[in-house]
Amino acid sequence: MGMRSFFAGCLLLPVLAMAQPGPPDAPPGDSKFFDRIEKLKKVRLIELLELSEDQSVRFFARFNEHESTRRQLYKERGMALDRIDRLIWNKADAGEFDKAFNDVFAFDTKIADDQRSFLSGLSDILTIQQRAKLLTFERRFEKELREAMRDAQRRRHAAPDDQP
Repeated sequence: MGMRSFFAGCLLLPVLAMAQPGPPDAPPGDSKFFDRIEKLKKVRLIELLELSEDQSVRFFARFNEHESTRRQLYKERGMALDRIDRLIWNKADAGEFDKAFNDVFAFDTKIADDQRSFLSGLSDILTIQQRAKLLTFERRFEKELREAMRDAQRRRHAAPDDQP
């Protein structure tokens, strides 16, 4: 585990150090930072799943499609939550809230169904062990990313000022 963490840190810290967010008017997700994180994510998946070249090509074709669908569903879910925010602000009646809640719950169901379909649809590419690793990967990757960002932030704050 120690060597793995060291390797993950070696991969992640340069990504974080060099990552530059896009211009303020760039659409969300359209920055070099997120591109680098996505590349790191793919490298980590290849390592974790121990994908052959053939598996890798087939897996990432489906993975990319799934990620695109997932991003769209989360975007739509976010818009449904924004509607709830507006209802709160406008002091809407219970009926309007009930409908808005059902819209959010419908997106939650679609997201879960899409994940289930994606994972079970990989049975022709990945073994059951690989699919299990994939299922738990996201949580671990996000945790490592948060820890690396915290470490980088601590180092930045601990560095002596350049001012006399």
